[in-house]
Amino acid sequence: MAKAVCEIIFGIDVAKHELVVYRWDTAQYLTLNNDAAAIGAWLKGLSDPVQLAVEPTSNYHLTLVELAHTAGVSVYLVNPRQLAHYREAVDLRHKSDPDDAWLLARFLLNEGQQLRPFAPHSRQAQALWALIKRRAVVVESRQQLQQSLAELQLAHRALMTQFKTLLARIDQRIQALIAALGWQPDYRRCQSIPGIGPLNAAALVCAYHRGAFAGSDPFIAFLGLDIRRRESGRFRGQRKLTKRGDAELRRLLFCAAQPARSHARFDRYYQTQLDKGHSKIAAKIILARKLARIAFTLMSKQQLFNKSEIAYSKAP
Repeated sequence: MAKAVCEIIFGIDVAKHELVVYRWDTAQYLTLNNDAAAIGAWLKGLSDPVQLAVEPTSNYHLTLVELAHTAGVSVYLVNPRQLAHYREAVDLRHKSDPDDAWLLARFLLNEGQQLRPFAPHSRQAQALWALIKRRAVVVESRQQLQQSLAELQLAHRALMTQFKTLLARIDQRIQALIAALGWQPDYRRCQSIPGIGPLNAAALVCAYHRGAFAGSDPFIAFLGLDIRRRESGRFRGQRKLTKRGDAELRRLLFCAAQPARSHARFDRYYQTQLDKGHSKIAAKIILARKLARIAFTLMSKQQLFNKSEIAYSKAP
């Protein structure tokens, strides 16, 4: 009988200039330069089946995970929030790069069956998501500068014009990437929903194509708009969003909730949430979640939103 091959587990803590690697079966540490040459040489030296657990850190992990995936190595990206709770659960009192590498390896060893291997997106898809996030940074910076300069009564019209030009260029690039990726039909489906503008639609389409979702519930969970329950016996704790997804996606959907109320159906839905005792913010979040579900359904069924009926209409 052939002997079963066990995959070797590595936990890798990522920093800007270096990687701290922990091998679980030998309890050995290794430090690598965070560059393609060093990572590639290390991967070539691996002969047995390997699994890597990596915590996403800015963009510093991208070279590692892309090279590892190309080399046929299974890579698992561990949510930072989830890892922080796991650290408390195992009573790891210290936090350092080696500690984090060890913790990642242990997490993959015990929780690996619940994780999905990382599959990188195309360069264009990565560039699209990066542009959406960078645009948010530009908008926030513009608002801060506009507020600060206005308080000092300093002329800033020329600066605001430059911001406007920059945002227009980013929007053009976003549109070009959506067209190059062949996502325009889904983009139009999202834009057919009241309240969903060009940027909201781009973010929803990008999120939809970032994974294979079995239904709208996993999609909502990916966005971090699902609810975490705290119940025990007769105790009923306050329900809150898990917020495990990207914050920018949730922000865009929340912003879309207000203009979405221009559609009577969505306004009634919003008022219903208020009648249930929800706050205005909570009602908007619930409406934002509804918009995300509708967007997922439209893209899945390749349909447009029909504003005159409750049902959806077939796309021409």
